[in-house]
Amino acid sequence: VLGDHALTAIPARRHRQLVVSLLPMALEAGVPALIALGATTVLSIPLAALYAASLPIAQARVVGLSVVSGCCALFFWIWALRNLKKHFDLGAITFAFAFASSAIGCWAGLGAGSLWSARLFRWAAPLSYVTVSVNYALGLIIIQKPWTLRVYMIVGIVWWLLAGILAWEFASPLVSDLDTLKHDGDLS
Repeated sequence: VLGDHALTAIPARRHRQLVVSLLPMALEAGVPALIALGATTVLSIPLAALYAASLPIAQARVVGLSVVSGCCALFFWIWALRNLKKHFDLGAITFAFAFASSAIGCWAGLGAGSLWSARLFRWAAPLSYVTVSVNYALGLIIIQKPWTLRVYMIVGIVWWLLAGILAWEFASPLVSDLDTLKHDGDLS
């Protein structure tokens, strides 16, 4: 009975809110998270480049990785906290540690930190990032359907494993540089 005029009866603002609220429901489980992971990664790269631009290579790598992984960890930590209203989400814990490790990496890489903070990042970041991968792997074991959610979990496993490997690889030269400076007396 409403016919073609059904949508015109809804005010434009309410119509936009309705469309935006229905959009995630129109996508298969895992697809919104996959899009969010890609978007968060891509959108955080310019921010990482901005912070790392004037730094020596060892510091720039740690800061760049820390900014990108920190942005992703923060986004998905908030998502996991929201999920806690409906069900337990281990991401509320694992993403918090990943975010904290990324903050330590920024601190160490931007020069505000010390040799101690660089060493802490070298161990904490790979460990916390791999823990996020383990969380995704547990989800992959538990959840069999839909396949799109499983694809997201596989991408998450690979993304965070790669971040963990890069954290170790990028932090090691920074620790070495800072250790050399300390022994030369230029760093306290």
